Amino acid sequence: GAVIRGHDRGLFVALGGGGMGIVARKTSVKDSLFNLSEPCYIPTMSERIWALAMAVLMMVGCTYDDLDSLGTPRDCDAFDVSYGGDILPLVTDHCQGCHAGGAPSAVIGFETHADVALFAEIMLDRMSRAEGDAELMPQSGKLDSCSIALFNAWIEAGKPNN
Repeated sequence: GAVIRGHDRGLFVALGGGGMGIVARKTSVKDSLFNLSEPCYIPTMSERIWALAMAVLMMVGCTYDDLDSLGTPRDCDAFDVSYGGDILPLVTDHCQGCHAGGAPSAVIGFETHADVALFAEIMLDRMSRAEGDAELMPQSGKLDSCSIALFNAWIEAGKPNN
């Protein structure tokens, strides 16, 4: 076979027509001669673009059917959380059934902003517990991850009454 002189590193590739190339392998560790003997396939540009497109599609095409496994879903806007628009409806729908009125459960009522703000960290802890935990609230079942993320964002924002 043909011999070329080169550096003492890996492989050299000499391109031929039709996407074929010749791999130049070092014939010995001490020698800087390369032996041009083994042909190898080199993909065309269109094949490279197609492979890249498929790799990108595979990465962005992955989805989850279970939003709770995502943590904070993308469609959950937890940046501009408001008490009146986000927290009060959550508390009304999931907490006030037991924690409101003349005899609230555990003598803890969540009827005003001050009540909710006072117990917010405890509420977040209770709603963040795992299914089956005796202290999980609400007792009807774990809230979705977006509701928990909104409540957490409201606490981190300083529990504003907005």
